[in-house]
Amino acid sequence: MSPVARIEDVPAGSREGLTPIIDQSFTGIYRWHAERTLRSVRWVRQAVQGGAPAGLAMLTTLGQRAGYVYYFAVAPSHRGAGVGGLLLDDALRVLRAAGAREVFACARKDNTPSIRLLGSRGFVNTGFRELARRKGLMAAAALWMRMVVAPGERVYVKVIIPG
Repeated sequence: MSPVARIEDVPAGSREGLTPIIDQSFTGIYRWHAERTLRSVRWVRQAVQGGAPAGLAMLTTLGQRAGYVYYFAVAPSHRGAGVGGLLLDDALRVLRAAGAREVFACARKDNTPSIRLLGSRGFVNTGFRELARRKGLMAAAALWMRMVVAPGERVYVKVIIPG
């Protein structure tokens, strides 16, 4: 397998080619939501390896200088090659450049590969109570709703600009 050549932005009108990665990575309501999000999210970044999409990340900004990684997924044939880490590192860079001081991501509590990847990049598990303590109840509720936290998911946060 050749090394990842580049990570690039995928404009809204060119995202349908990433649907196979979503279909191979998610099932049920997650697949439906990821395909829907693919069409509407602010940024979609793709890793290109060997001339073909190897993975994707969907990102947006939330209120209060916060970024959110909706989804990241790697094609099965490219897993274990560091593509997910490159995508997450790129997501942090893009969101920081957009003014985010912290970045959130969610993962099902049984999604060990995603949880390990998030942990390797300094994300820590947080909860609604912790978020409400830091930001206030109303701000925490607004962020939580924009993240669309599903039952069985844990929320992770990484502070990228202290303050």
